[in-house]
Amino acid sequence: MMLSTENWPVLLVLTLLVGAIIGGVFTAFVRFTDKNTVIDTGLLHGRLGLAGILLLFLLVLMGNEFKLSVEPALGLLVLTIMGGALLYFIIRRKGILPKALIFTHGALAVISLAVLLFGLPF
Repeated sequence: MMLSTENWPVLLVLTLLVGAIIGGVFTAFVRFTDKNTVIDTGLLHGRLGLAGILLLFLLVLMGNEFKLSVEPALGLLVLTIMGGALLYFIIRRKGILPKALIFTHGALAVISLAVLLFGLPF
């Protein structure tokens, strides 16, 4: 499969996930420097990531030709979303997030995106 206009859903998934990772890096930077933001950037980056994962899940359900090579990345991305939900519940309950959990969540997100990129046929 070559890069063409037929691949716009995959490119949209990649754009959403990269945007979510950039938002997550900004959110982690704010947390590690012990500052606050005006808006909840964690929720914004989580929504971008969830939108990308849902679109990828729909592409797998529709049976695109890259289904088998993307399924491991989809599983890792689901674990990443679960970790993000855990971080959300921790911050709502305790008010502060452990830096080790933030780092683990971010590392899992980057690894998931790398697995997705290597699984795509272009």
